[in-house]
Amino acid sequence: MTVQHPPGTPRAALTDKLLAGGLSSVPVVGGVAAAWYQNLMEGPYNRRLDAWRQVITEVVNDLAERYDNLLDSEVFLDAFVNATRAAQATHEGEKLEALRNAVANSVAPDAPQVGEQARFFRLVDQFSAAHIVLLKVLDDPRSAAFRLGRKHGPQALSLEALLDEVVPQFVGNMGWRELLISDLVGTSLLVDISSRGSSHPAENLRGFNRQTTGLGRRFLRFISADN
Repeated sequence: MTVQHPPGTPRAALTDKLLAGGLSSVPVVGGVAAAWYQNLMEGPYNRRLDAWRQVITEVVNDLAERYDNLLDSEVFLDAFVNATRAAQATHEGEKLEALRNAVANSVAPDAPQVGEQARFFRLVDQFSAAHIVLLKVLDDPRSAAFRLGRKHGPQALSLEALLDEVVPQFVGNMGWRELLISDLVGTSLLVDISSRGSSHPAENLRGFNRQTTGLGRRFLRFISADN
C-alpha cells in the first residue's frame, strides 16, 4: 500500500488524514472556550502538531508499504491516536522518539497485547524524559557506563555517580532521583530496590546489575527503535 504524492512534497497525505480524523473528534463548547480553543489550534498547538507530523510521517508510510490493510488495523489506529494525544502534551525529544517507536512497533509480530500497549502509551504520557532515560540506564548500567568511557564499571564510579552524569538534573537533588525511582517501582517497571535495607531508594543502587522487571523490559522494547 504505497502512498503517492506530487513530486517534491513530503509523503504526508496518509498521516494528515489520520491526524485530521483525530482532531475532528475533539469536543469543543461554544463561547469563550471555543474562541480560546481556536486560538490555541492556530498557534502553539499547530506548531506541535506540525512537529509530530514530521516525526510520524515516515513511520506511517513505512508501515503502509509493509501492511496492505494498515488502516483496517484497530491496533494500529489505537496506537496512532494514543501516541498523537500524548505527543501534543510534550516538547521533550526523548518522549516524542518513544512515541514514534511505539507506533512503529505496535503492529509488529511480537507486539504487546493491545491492553498492554495502551498502558505503555499512558506511561510515556505520564513520565518525563528523565524517567525514560533513568529506566534505560538501570536496564543495563554496565553498557551505559561503557558508553561514557567508564570501561571498568564499578571500579571507576558508583551507579549513583553514573546516574548524575547521564541525568544532570539529579546532581545535588537526590530527592528528585528518589521520586523518579519510586514512580518506576510503583508502575512495576523497576525492581523494588528500596526493600534492600534502606528507606532511601537511591542509597540501594549498588553494583551494576540490571534493575528492570520483565514488564520494564517489555516497555523499553516497545518504545525503542531496535525492537
